[in-house]
Amino acid sequence: MMELSHTMPVYLTALSIGLLGSAHCIGMCGGITSALSLSLQGKSRWQITLMMLAYHIGRIGSYALAGFILGSIGWYLGDLSRSVHTALRWFAGFMLVAMGLYITGWWRGLIRLEQLGGRLWKHIQPRANRLMPVCSLPNALALGSLWGWLPCGMVYSTLIWSASQGNALQSALLMGTFGLGTLPSVFLTGLFARQLTGLIQSAITRNLAGLLMVLFGIWAMPGPHQKWIMSLLTLAGHSM
Repeated sequence: MMELSHTMPVYLTALSIGLLGSAHCIGMCGGITSALSLSLQGKSRWQITLMMLAYHIGRIGSYALAGFILGSIGWYLGDLSRSVHTALRWFAGFMLVAMGLYITGWWRGLIRLEQLGGRLWKHIQPRANRLMPVCSLPNALALGSLWGWLPCGMVYSTLIWSASQGNALQSALLMGTFGLGTLPSVFLTGLFARQLTGLIQSAITRNLAGLLMVLFGIWAMPGPHQKWIMSLLTLAGHSM
């Protein structure tokens, strides 16, 4: 139970980041999923749902793969010395704060990071475009696995945070959990785009999500506040 109390907050954080970042996801991926659903016109609602689900499984799988790769690098760097590991955690916290400010629209510095990722995307996008229109489940899965590499500041911030955990497998699982957090809004947007986009992208929703993301970033930074939170969770675990 004590081990669970130490690991559960991290996975809940990853899930919450995905949920809170949904406003940003709608802007980045909502158009893609809407286009995907439009390309499936003529098919039954059940077929459309399966195709879109396969697409999102591929997308989340690409997040987990990226998490494993970057997590391996983070594990290697963090294993060099304690100070390097601490520096990675500080950097990860700052990236989450930056993501929160990005979601609110108060600071757009992460656009530069997305522009760097765009260099890789130029090589991937033509392959993804050739998979449209989607005609089968494997086709949808392959499309999602490619579109998962779309330049996204939120994904990059979460990747850096997950890599700072110092474990490649855990980083992959955290990115998978993060992807699951984005699934409800992005998946439903593909089915009910007009009804949900306005609600999720409203100023109140974006500001609230951004502020909560900033708090997650502060929580991720090393300091006595983490020990205090973990001691409370440990007590709660013993009481259960």
